[in-house]
Amino acid sequence: MKKLLIILCFTSSIKVLSQERRTFLYASIYDEIASVPNAHIINLNTKQGTFTNDNGEFRILAKPNDSLQISFIGYESKIFKVESKHFGMQENKIELKKVTIELDEVTIKEHNLLGYISSDTKHIKTEKEINAKTLKLPNAGSRILTPAERRLYTGMGGRPLKLEGFGFIFSTDYIINSISGRLKKLKKEKAIEDTEKRIQHICNNYRVYILHELKIIPEDLTRFIYFIENSNNFNPSLLADEITMISFLKLKSEEFKKLNPQNYKPN
Repeated sequence: MKKLLIILCFTSSIKVLSQERRTFLYASIYDEIASVPNAHIINLNTKQGTFTNDNGEFRILAKPNDSLQISFIGYESKIFKVESKHFGMQENKIELKKVTIELDEVTIKEHNLLGYISSDTKHIKTEKEINAKTLKLPNAGSRILTPAERRLYTGMGGRPLKLEGFGFIFSTDYIINSISGRLKKLKKEKAIEDTEKRIQHICNNYRVYILHELKIIPEDLTRFIYFIENSNNFNPSLLADEITMISFLKLKSEEFKKLNPQNYKPN
């Protein structure tokens, strides 16, 4: 009887561990006409993300009951609920719907313009622009915060105030959120957002160079970009200097190919 109980407990433990363990889920994104390359996929449970390749394909670590958020400019964002049937040999296809953009009605009015800039500029009346700068509002011209930055700023209760003779004074929100651990969580969310922005920047600006000059195969593009961003010697300041970044990409491509000899033959 005792042996039977041990076996049942061991089996249950294995089952629980297998349910918790995440494996790669493979799928492809498409619309009514063709595949959708460079679509953004993020696992809302792990906060890890990736992008589709030229064929609209992607892979991401997931397990049943995870939720994948799929988004791309010009398409409706979609939440894909992961189920057990999505793993294995099944081909997973996810369809995105394009967003219909309606243009405002344009009214054509008569004018006395002649087609010459030198004379026409004198007849064009411009309305004074009304914005935060023209109204001289506080913080006018400041950079618009991202969602993660706004949540962190709110969680910190705004910027600390420095009073003469008292040093820095922090808000009650800052103190409460620091003690509860919420501030730490918000900082982690901002770090994840910053990482995704850097990865998107590398993909948008160096994709052609990586594929055609460095000869990284399309199937490895996303993995290579994550490999770069997670490198110990990667510094976000590299993104500000294109020449330095290209040199860095070339160096990391050689390392990446050595780690994947099955796909890259030595020169």
